[in-house]
Amino acid sequence: MLPRGESQPPPPAERAVDLLRDLPTHLLDRILAGLPARDVVRTSVLSRPWRRRWESVPGLDIELHDVGDDTRAWDSAARFLRLCAGPLGRVGIRGVPLSVFHLADHWVRLVAGKSPRSLSLALPQAFVLRSLFRCDPAALAELELRRCAIPPPPPVASGGFAGFQRLTKLDLQDVVFTGAHAWLQLEAMISAAAPTLVELRLQRIAFAVCRDELVPGGWVIQAPNLRRLVLCLSIARAGLWELGPLPNLELARIFLNDSAEERDYIKMFTAISNVRELHIGNFRINTQ
Repeated sequence: MLPRGESQPPPPAERAVDLLRDLPTHLLDRILAGLPARDVVRTSVLSRPWRRRWESVPGLDIELHDVGDDTRAWDSAARFLRLCAGPLGRVGIRGVPLSVFHLADHWVRLVAGKSPRSLSLALPQAFVLRSLFRCDPAALAELELRRCAIPPPPPVASGGFAGFQRLTKLDLQDVVFTGAHAWLQLEAMISAAAPTLVELRLQRIAFAVCRDELVPGGWVIQAPNLRRLVLCLSIARAGLWELGPLPNLELARIFLNDSAEERDYIKMFTAISNVRELHIGNFRINTQ
């Protein structure tokens, strides 16, 4: 029994909350930003002042991988993307069911307005991401897309998109570029990021072609600061690509399905002559 006039001390959990609340805001933000996003949201049950504290934490890393097939769960995930603060750190969205994959562009729009540093999105089948170009080109450093479709960007002349000029990593797999001369769109995307781009992976890329075009046109990979390169491209879907000089290349994995009559191999090997580790292979396209 406590002496008269003395109150019961708060439980240990409440004392811990009080200690956290007394920390400087910038330090508390750093602590919370280091937690998984799901755990940051759970801090809302600590006390009334913490109920919406998570909504003001910048730099969160958000991984939506185990949301499941429940549409309501994905609605909750979208609400979280809408309420969390920017700028964001890494945003990864995977395991998307067919029932909600058509909402992908909406998710990208929610994320794009918060200047993510890294964006990774994998879909069960291709869906056009018109909001991709809303991402802050001065902030986005890593872009990874699986089974997505990329439309033409807004024209620069009308105050549109000039490219992701701070990208260090570009990883595109099973991605379709739409629009006329879509191969030049990818060429421009790589060239815009050339000063900072150090890692590039292009696998099973496809370009839309007009009815009078049998295969996509030619395009060049110009990224002189590139260190890691992975290419797995077919002429029928991705056209006849070439490599510009890559003097800083450390690792290259290149898989081909064309013949000596279709490609200037001397030019290709000259471009990667400084590479430290080289893997060359071939693959076949199943046409059945």
